[in-house]
Amino acid sequence: MVRVAFTVALLVAVAGIAVPAAEYAGVQRSDTAIRDAVDRLVSEARALAAGNGALPPDAGPARRAVTLDLPTEGFASAEVERFTVTRPAQSEGSETGLREREREGPAATRFTWRVAGGTEHAVVADGIRIRTTERLRVDGEMRLVLELVAVDGRAVVRVR
Repeated sequence: MVRVAFTVALLVAVAGIAVPAAEYAGVQRSDTAIRDAVDRLVSEARALAAGNGALPPDAGPARRAVTLDLPTEGFASAEVERFTVTRPAQSEGSETGLREREREGPAATRFTWRVAGGTEHAVVADGIRIRTTERLRVDGEMRLVLELVAVDGRAVVRVR
């Protein structure tokens, strides 16, 4: 009887260490996968902008498709709770900041995400305007179409 009690206590202790470690590893794996997806999206947008001229949205702009494989909930990975692509934050008080927010803003893009059990992460990619036309659904594999368009004389990569 003592052996059974000792075995059960040992199993509980090992599980108490292993389960949080597996959850932490899953969060780290998912964060890394999203950061890699952001890097790929930015590099594809930069390549599109470098190799083409920006045209008005109704003139058949240059396009490029990219598929991103974002993590889903499973063993050794955590589910993506939120993933956004926005303009970088502007200073609230400056008149220039207000004018910039009214148009496409500075040549930069802010990516934010959070995975279940993790913390909020943000990356700003300078030198490229990437904007979404709709809210992105994050559900594993995402096929995105990037379009290089001219908005107010500025090159913008729109994501659909």
